[in-house]
Amino acid sequence: MTNIIVTVGPSSEHPEVLKKLKLAGANKFRVNLSHSSHQSVQEYFDLLHKHEITPAIDTQGAQLRIVQVSDNLPWNFNQNLLLIFGDEKSPKETKERFIRINHIEAFEQISKGDILKLDVEGLAIECGNSTSYGCYEAKVIAPGTAIINRAVDVLEKSLRLSVLTEFDKQIIDFALTNGCKEIYASFISCKEQILSVREITGSDIRLISKIETLRGVENIVDIVNLSDEVLVDRGDLSRETTIPFVPMATSRVIHVANQYNVPVNVATNVLDSMMRLSLPSRAEVSDIYSLLESGVSGIVLSAEVAIGKHPVQSTSFLRYLINVFEHHNYPERSALRPVKPAKELIGEELFNWL
Repeated sequence: MTNIIVTVGPSSEHPEVLKKLKLAGANKFRVNLSHSSHQSVQEYFDLLHKHEITPAIDTQGAQLRIVQVSDNLPWNFNQNLLLIFGDEKSPKETKERFIRINHIEAFEQISKGDILKLDVEGLAIECGNSTSYGCYEAKVIAPGTAIINRAVDVLEKSLRLSVLTEFDKQIIDFALTNGCKEIYASFISCKEQILSVREITGSDIRLISKIETLRGVENIVDIVNLSDEVLVDRGDLSRETTIPFVPMATSRVIHVANQYNVPVNVATNVLDSMMRLSLPSRAEVSDIYSLLESGVSGIVLSAEVAIGKHPVQSTSFLRYLINVFEHHNYPERSALRPVKPAKELIGEELFNWL
């Protein structure tokens, strides 16, 4: 059976929604640490256990992210600020506005003149002089907003970052003693990173290596051979390369995983239309069919279920598509003709559309 992996978030944390997600066909539930706190992880674990769901975690990993800002005001062109590196979120004794970014080890890889993009809508800053270890003077060169947990990219520079953040390590320790059976390790790029994660998790936990970098695609044979599963995140992968390369990279990872008989999953923009609308696009249906035909073991509904308007309907529709595909292509797996999901799960408009 093809797995449907969902991310629990504000749209799906209500008990009634969780019940319907299980009925709709979701069979793996994960908590994304990139959008979590210690308190929210505890609350999600309690909630999932209450409904007899085994939680998984998705690490922050080797990705620069905003962890603290001095205020919520917009940033204007030519504005000065301090750019601070490190996970510790204690306010700096300064009257200047600042933005704090995780991964202290990035500080030594940044140079004066480097440009950082801190927001998908345009905020960019240029690094100036370093004032102390972990701190740069900086200037806004493109206005925008700084939002907690948003990813940060350094233009034309590939950084070597720790595969786990301090927060990741703390939550892994918590998760291992609270029923977690699977860990999705983000931004895995080489075999050394997998071994580093294994030192913390041990061998009893199922490790799913997420392929989100060009190095990860280049080293996919090594990664596949050391992982229990792999997952291609088409969204983060597109940040490192051109959009036309993403389908080819995805196909490469799926091919290698199938070759070595390792389960492979695909995430990002699966049913993006249903984040807002009641119906999917025909292109999305074709994309899902192509993924199934290529031999994926699981499909991820991340934002669709975590923050989308139709988490249950998206899940129910995806399970229906999987059932139809398997019935027509592998009749031995599905002898009974697939029937449309109940209206209460898929929604009346989509039910009629089918």
